[in-house]
Amino acid sequence: MVAPLCRADDGLALASKYLDLTGTPAFLQQGFENGIKSSLDRMRAQGAPAELVASIQSEAHGFFLANFKWDDVKPRVAKLYADAFTEAELKDLIAFYETPTGQKALARIPGLTQAGGQIAMTSVQAKLPEFQQKVAAMIQSYKSKQAAAAQTPAPGAITVPAQPTK
Repeated sequence: MVAPLCRADDGLALASKYLDLTGTPAFLQQGFENGIKSSLDRMRAQGAPAELVASIQSEAHGFFLANFKWDDVKPRVAKLYADAFTEAELKDLIAFYETPTGQKALARIPGLTQAGGQIAMTSVQAKLPEFQQKVAAMIQSYKSKQAAAAQTPAPGAITVPAQPTK
């Protein structure tokens, strides 16, 4: 038998407490800034001036602060958690994150996740040219089939021979 998920009020209150305890707003901001960072890194690698990159980064930070309103988003995010976890599970998560180990996990996991993602990307990037070649071949094959299909009459179609020109 599956445990019932949270009652609406209790679940939302517990989910809200969990979000506060785990520093979710800062985590979401960090995620946004990390997403921008990869674009900025590409710009740097392509020779964009450091001053330009810094000003774009500052603008992105300001944009996030001006447009991300945690008080508007929090109820919807809390509902996601209340729908995903039972009251008992939310209480367990809260109890864990209130411990020193839970606090250490909150502090370290985002950086570890980012570093792990970079390790994964580095290992994949070495094989990227091979992947790009395969994708290019797939696209070319698709285009060739499309061109051939456009020149082949549909089944049952009546073809009329071309009339000689006079």
